[in-house]
Amino acid sequence: MIPYFQIDKFPSIFGVKIHVFGILVATGILVGSKLTRDRGRQLGLPDEKTASMITTVLVCGFLFSHFFDVFAYQLSGDQHTQMTTWDWVKLWLWPFSGISSYGGFMGAVGGLFYWCRKNKQDVMPYADSLGYGLAAGWFFGRCGCFTAHDHPGALTDFFLAVKYPGGARHDLGLYEAIWAGGISLLFVIMNKMGRQRLGIYVSILVGAYGPVRFGLDFLRATDVANADPRYFGLTPAHYLSAITVIAGVGLAIWTAKYGAAYVPPALPEDKPEPKEAPKAERKKKR
Repeated sequence: MIPYFQIDKFPSIFGVKIHVFGILVATGILVGSKLTRDRGRQLGLPDEKTASMITTVLVCGFLFSHFFDVFAYQLSGDQHTQMTTWDWVKLWLWPFSGISSYGGFMGAVGGLFYWCRKNKQDVMPYADSLGYGLAAGWFFGRCGCFTAHDHPGALTDFFLAVKYPGGARHDLGLYEAIWAGGISLLFVIMNKMGRQRLGIYVSILVGAYGPVRFGLDFLRATDVANADPRYFGLTPAHYLSAITVIAGVGLAIWTAKYGAAYVPPALPEDKPEPKEAPKAERKKKR
């Protein structure tokens, strides 16, 4: 089993608290953005457009991850009945009071469609680029969750369990980090094998995450403070995972039907330079 450790905070620098979770999430954003741009170039997407799309997706994803967490998780009990107006304002507007991964996904998808419609771009090339980069970004993000131990599971004697105070438990952050690391490695291998058809990466990512997350949420702890709420015996992530499975099937069908026919347009730097006319021909033109 894995010992329980606490490395979530580094010593303060000039009074600023440095969190390991924040460092790993920031690393995930940087690595994921870089890989997203790499896949975008393969699909003929200009870097400046891909960068603009990434910014929109990050902002929308982060904001909605908080709002959804408040709505689906933090307001599930009756502990807020005695809150003041100022407490309610802080709950909704202070983003670090809680975030939800599925809320982030929904916000990111909404941001993607908004950006593509506003800029009159096809959705699938940008979605596939995001899928390629998100796997690695998700790995670093979930490693951050693991260092913070903020996703405790049920008590167990599983060999990958973490020895939490009070007993060994599943650590769902660790399990998702392992899953995301495996998907990232698969994507690297696929990319080394040659250019893949449009939609393949986002199809695999979405199609694989839905059932994995659905199963993992059955391992969530119910005997800890602030345990995830249950609606008819299931967590909010259970219902959203079922929708994710359906979305993954739809993406796989689209990729199989249309993905191979996509021909990436040449990027500006890939266009051959016009050849200089021979001297004799230039004299004639004069």
